[in-house]
Amino acid sequence: MARATPPRWRDIADDLLRRIETGDQAEPSGARRQLPSEKELEQHYGASRNTIRDALAWLANQGRVVSEQGKGTFVVYRPSTVDITMSAMPLGLAPGSGEGEWYNRDAFIPAGQDVTVSPVKVEIQQGTQLIAWYLQAEHGETFVSRHQEIFVDERPWALQTSFYPLRFATGGAPRLLEPTDIPQGAVGYLGETLGYREVGFHDEIRARVPDGNEKRFFSLGDSAADVVFETIRTAYSAEGDAFRLTVTVWPGDRARLHYNDGKVPEQVMRAPGQPPAENPPPQEAPEGGQPGS
Repeated sequence: MARATPPRWRDIADDLLRRIETGDQAEPSGARRQLPSEKELEQHYGASRNTIRDALAWLANQGRVVSEQGKGTFVVYRPSTVDITMSAMPLGLAPGSGEGEWYNRDAFIPAGQDVTVSPVKVEIQQGTQLIAWYLQAEHGETFVSRHQEIFVDERPWALQTSFYPLRFATGGAPRLLEPTDIPQGAVGYLGETLGYREVGFHDEIRARVPDGNEKRFFSLGDSAADVVFETIRTAYSAEGDAFRLTVTVWPGDRARLHYNDGKVPEQVMRAPGQPPAENPPPQEAPEGGQPGS
């Protein structure tokens, strides 16, 4: 016979989740909120320790709390979603031209959010077979990588690394080796120095489990919600040569990617994901499809 009421642990889990969403959530500064101890929860709910542990285990599986041995159970902070338009330049939305304003060619973020980047980290490395494949290079060729950490409103938000053949730097574009922003942007600089003019790009997007460094940077856990999106953008010249490979990693819990093609209303381009108040976005997928399908 079907159970008429939820089990006791689920009632407790639902109540704890309500409390988390109405106040027991981490502060924007990154401070963590700790749940009461198991013993305190037992007394508060009049439940057994196993019931409390079942409730906490469910919350952990949902990615809402994390338990640390000897320390207790902490609320997992879920930042608000940021909408990013990935085809900004063709639409004339680029807000700047410097490499430091990294989103000038690769993405556009609606106004009202403060974007900052770390200093450029430059490395010379032998490329993997995959990097060589994207850049149409010989396996084992050496590349220059330029890496930056990106923050929105002072919170970790993306990791971006661009790769260029080392022969570009030794053959007329030495600023690729300097750990500083390139005022006109790396693509503009390569056009001026080596004649590479970007006429198109190809994006590949995949979702995957974050590695250890990405978990630390984005403060991600091990739940199903703690995944990252990886966009791999290859820039092409008029001659069909691939000359820039940019890999950007976005945390799935705070990034929503948008693409535009053709004639799109100005409001949608400049404020993606923000429909009029009288037409809110769907919260659940309609039967037989996904939202926006």
